[in-house]
Amino acid sequence: MNDITLLKEEIAELEAQITRIKGSMGKADNGVKLHKLAVITRLRDRCLRSLTNLESRSASA
Repeated sequence: MNDITLLKEEIAELEAQITRIKGSMGKADNGVKLHKLAVITRLRDRCLRSLTNLESRSASA
């Protein structure tokens, strides 16, 4: 497996976690879940940027 494939798998898992957290929040204001959601979302965004960079490097090579 190469780095692009691994990053895609990690992004898929992070998106699944985000969906699960959003689904379990309901109407209650849950500070812990909001914080965890923010952290996971930032991590997913960094992975997406890394994936874009890797794909552009591999396309230009």
